[in-house]
Amino acid sequence: MFCNKCGNFVEDNQQYCNKCGNYLENNAQKWQNDNYEYRKSNSKIVPVIIIIISIALIILLSMKLLSQKKDYYIGYQNIDEVGVVEEEAVVEQDTKKGKYKTAIITDNVYSGISVNSVADAKKLISDDSTKQKSSDYPEEIIKIENDIIKKYSITAVNLKEMDVEFAKELEDVIANICENYPNARGHLTNLTLTNLNMMEDGVIALFRPTFIFGTSNTATTRPWVIKTQVQLNAKYFLNPERIEASVDSCSKSGHFPPNSTKYSPVAHELGHYLSFLAMLNHYETDSILLINDNKLQAYYNIIKDFGNSTFSKQMLDEAYQNYVRDNEIIDFDEWRGRISGYALAKDEEGEYIYDETIAEAFHDVYLNGDSANIVSKYIVEVLKKYV
Repeated sequence: MFCNKCGNFVEDNQQYCNKCGNYLENNAQKWQNDNYEYRKSNSKIVPVIIIIISIALIILLSMKLLSQKKDYYIGYQNIDEVGVVEEEAVVEQDTKKGKYKTAIITDNVYSGISVNSVADAKKLISDDSTKQKSSDYPEEIIKIENDIIKKYSITAVNLKEMDVEFAKELEDVIANICENYPNARGHLTNLTLTNLNMMEDGVIALFRPTFIFGTSNTATTRPWVIKTQVQLNAKYFLNPERIEASVDSCSKSGHFPPNSTKYSPVAHELGHYLSFLAMLNHYETDSILLINDNKLQAYYNIIKDFGNSTFSKQMLDEAYQNYVRDNEIIDFDEWRGRISGYALAKDEEGEYIYDETIAEAFHDVYLNGDSANIVSKYIVEVLKKYV
């Protein structure tokens, strides 16, 4: 068989590609394991449309038009009568600036390089970002990017086509979070606009904890340089009116926490980021920026755990027990659902994505402070403990 990421030949029983490190087992779920995304809800979906789409999907499947190596899934999950489209996310890079596209390329990969230290890894990421800041890059945006990099220790920031005022508001979100969570500094390598294909209109932003950005000129290709990223869908973040309308609708319907704004989906993704840092602390791993042979097994364990929401579930269980001790006995899922509809998100296998509960709890507390749902407060207290 061949690696579905780099095409390298691998044995049938291999779990990882020995060239690029891709996790080969259950490839159909790889995107879900490596990416946590914030999606809008389409509150205007009616049963007739659902039936039509379902029939169309069956026809498409029967014609084998979706026969790529990765599985393609469209489903509907009713949460508080809100239709939610769940699709596999596929990043589509476009180097031409369009109306709601960015020229920033987020999936560059460097192979056969010489990298020996964390400083080398950061320089590689920073240089890749800097070289994309062409002559038409707005100076005001560059200043905002440099402020974020310097103040909050994010290695690379690329917001090229974003409205200046919108970019400033995003900086305020990051500032607020870093002030309350000082340990959040230094682990996020990229905050960037990205292009998603037309099937992914519902993805507002996403957190990618691991992306193999660089491989070395050694027999094992290690050390690897790993990017940890928050990516912002250009279709929304270059169209403030669209993101504002979508988020406002989802907040009023209960799909997102109360008082959500066009800026707050970034807080949700940073909630995933903090949860990821909590897990790194749990595994006594200081960083995954540079993966050598000694860190390889720990790296795979972390990827698997985060993908399966194992430690996220552990944190939720602890928060739930604290809540029951202090308040009332309540069903675990009903308890989580008090935060928002999206706190009960499921994957394509119908399994709960427990880290979405944590991200929504963090989102709620970020937005509403002392007025946040009590469930969110209990969850965030446990998150703070591990971060």
